[in-house]
Amino acid sequence: MICTRIITVLIFILCIPTKIYSQTAEKLFEENLSKFSLVLQPSLLKGYDVGPGYDVSSNGSPSISFNSNFSAQFGFFYNFYQKNNFNFKAGVIVKTFNPTFNIKISNEDLNVGYDYSEYLSGFEIANQFIFSQTVKTEYFIPINNNLNFMFGLGMSLDIRTGGGGDDELSAVVFDHSKQKERIFFNVNSTEQQVTGSLDVSLGVNYKTNIGLFQIEFFNNSQLLSYPKTGVYEFYLDNNQTKTGVYTIKGNYNGLALIFTPRKGWLKRN
Repeated sequence: MICTRIITVLIFILCIPTKIYSQTAEKLFEENLSKFSLVLQPSLLKGYDVGPGYDVSSNGSPSISFNSNFSAQFGFFYNFYQKNNFNFKAGVIVKTFNPTFNIKISNEDLNVGYDYSEYLSGFEIANQFIFSQTVKTEYFIPINNNLNFMFGLGMSLDIRTGGGGDDELSAVVFDHSKQKERIFFNVNSTEQQVTGSLDVSLGVNYKTNIGLFQIEFFNNSQLLSYPKTGVYEFYLDNNQTKTGVYTIKGNYNGLALIFTPRKGWLKRN
């Protein structure tokens, strides 16, 4: 829905007559700027669904919840073609992918003679890198000779270093009443090593004597398939099993900082 609204806004903007100043995308890159851009984009990993399975208690416990983890992202773009106010670029962005979850279970359900609640958070279900190969189109709306408003739309092929396939994670506590360790939780995951994503961005750029500085807010959403899905199970003291399902959508919201140096920046003065 969000992507559809932003695309609608873009079409509306393109239909509005705009006074074209000298610094169009075409003129900027042909006369002043290098073809290469450096990218740094701190972001948050978001987008999770946690649902009940065939046997989950009505009060919502036991269950799991996912955190919005920080993702460090960096890379480069090659600005390969410009036409009027449009800039077309391709590149690679490296992203961290480390979703974590918290376990919610009452002392009555766990029943081990000790309150473990403060230890049941931050379980890491994956820790890997994503190499995101991106092709993107930007439209510049000139505000003055140095400042442009911009809107961007792109698509990416995302390759994860985790290798894909299935994996499993278990949580163990010490049962003080029975004086032995007990597995009380297990989660199974199915991972897609290769997925696709849609990138939508909105921001401004400013031309200086050393290059073009661009700052933009972006949303990156997975297309067609999600990177990780699975089933979690609680093994309770009364021999009951509580089961649920989850999906890690692998979406990112963040701030991109992009620097495109002026032409000849590698040459000695």
